[in-house]
Amino acid sequence: METSTNTNQPSSSQEHSSIADTETLQKGAEMPGGLEGVQAIEPKGELPGQKIPYFIRSGDGERYLVGSLVINLTARGVDTGDLYEWTVITGGKGAVMPSHVHHTTHEALFVVDGEVELWLDGQTYRLGKGDFASIPPSVSHAFRTNSHRTQLISISSGPLLSAMYKAIGTPYAGYVQPGDAIIEPDAERLKAAEEVADVLFDGKPLDGQTFGPVTNTTVPNTVVPYVLAAGEGDRYTLGDQLFSIMSDNASTNGKLLVVMTEGPAGDMIGKHYHREHTEMFCCVDGMMSMWLNKSLLDIHPGDYVAVPAGAIHAYQLRRNYTRFVGMLTPGIFEDFFRSAHPYQDHVYPQIPSGGPNFAKVSQLDLVLLERPGPLKH
Repeated sequence: METSTNTNQPSSSQEHSSIADTETLQKGAEMPGGLEGVQAIEPKGELPGQKIPYFIRSGDGERYLVGSLVINLTARGVDTGDLYEWTVITGGKGAVMPSHVHHTTHEALFVVDGEVELWLDGQTYRLGKGDFASIPPSVSHAFRTNSHRTQLISISSGPLLSAMYKAIGTPYAGYVQPGDAIIEPDAERLKAAEEVADVLFDGKPLDGQTFGPVTNTTVPNTVVPYVLAAGEGDRYTLGDQLFSIMSDNASTNGKLLVVMTEGPAGDMIGKHYHREHTEMFCCVDGMMSMWLNKSLLDIHPGDYVAVPAGAIHAYQLRRNYTRFVGMLTPGIFEDFFRSAHPYQDHVYPQIPSGGPNFAKVSQLDLVLLERPGPLKH
């Protein structure tokens, strides 16, 4: 069902407190080399093969060709301490990911560009730029890219989806699909993937169905499959920035807290780090600058930054309209956003709201190293 009964109102801390399992909480707090070791690392623009801070420029990563889809592994389980994986999928008109189920993995999809036809738990949707889908374990789903340039992000809990792409694909040096010809994924490879990854290809047919636009505006308060229209979700503001929660603890069992942040050019927020959760950033529009330990990075659309527990970081929006997708896992930082200012509009405030609730912030997984600069008015 597309529409849930949740409303865009602040919720109690009890309702939105972390409900992640013990294993996820333990993995979130792991710091290979300890706090000093993590903070001494100079981040590089390549997959690290261990849980350390790093960044990936748009299109870089480990790429495979699956049928007519280009699969770009931007964060694998080995890069995240088995907490999550981040995959960028690019395809032309008509490329298909066949119907399948994940037994333990929770997956989220975010459309960066183009149009996607999505089969989700017996329902069909037409997703456009900015639309979002949440897919819990054991839910059948499939998609077809429906424009000549389509790109979406797959965010998944745990370390078990990259093995699927490696099993059903072949290593690929290109950055876009080879051409307009549509090639179906190899049936033997699909079967082999079931032996090494968290996937079962269920063979459900994908023809003879109609697709309507996404209209849902709310995040459900339980773990169910859902889609969310671009710009919707639970919205809050701090200063001149707008945070839209697209999935939270209640809807993902504490594993995928996904937040869209947008705002104008402004000052760098205060440097800080987290002790018990990982955070990642992907610029969608505009431009950002980010401190990552002692490195200052310019971040452009499609660039990705991984910030594991212990890594010092801060960000600055650099263009008059900048957006980025952030994901935090485990979702123990949700109350930072929910303690901000509830907001009904769908664009960042022209008159800045107040700053953080520092009394609340002091109770969260946040170590502030400096206060942010003054807000721009």
